Amino acid sequence: MVTMGQVPGFARPQEAVYAELTGKAVWKLLVKGFELYLSGGKPVPEQVRVSSQPGSAPVFAGQTGFGLQLPRAAVRREPEREIFVRGERGRRTGIVISGPCAAVGSRVIDAASLTAYARRLTYATLFDPRDADSAGPAIRAAKSLSDVVFLDAEKGFGLGVELDRATGTPVAPLLVRMADGNTVVQLYP
Repeated sequence: MVTMGQVPGFARPQEAVYAELTGKAVWKLLVKGFELYLSGGKPVPEQVRVSSQPGSAPVFAGQTGFGLQLPRAAVRREPEREIFVRGERGRRTGIVISGPCAAVGSRVIDAASLTAYARRLTYATLFDPRDADSAGPAIRAAKSLSDVVFLDAEKGFGLGVELDRATGTPVAPLLVRMADGNTVVQLYP
């Protein structure tokens, strides 16, 4: 039974869940991703659905949150991306990626595969082969990756991944569905 003001899947009042969500870097990156790459409806915390049931295929939910299972496809274009650095001496890095799911290079796009792809993309973006001094900062940025947002407007899906600070384990707590000008964000409890 869900009492008034409670979010299903959480023991805390809905205001506390939304306040925690909007304070997370992965949420801020999601909002920034919509501002940078997608016109139209920006996600609003009060419209977030909380559920471990992802709905219809190709979406699934597992121990590390949401994921997508898609057929392999050719990469038709390079994704756009924006890297964000925060904290003292750039200790935390986040990346927003907008592009085709095929660019990830896996037919299963989950927290682990998306994190590996985001690290490769972060390194490739910051490393300049003509400047050996760029290798160290590029490696540090890729290793310090803490949050990833991936949006594929063509397929109408997106994922938000955050890495556990203590263990480094990636989890995908945010699923984005985009269709007909509507955006639905689902939070994995």
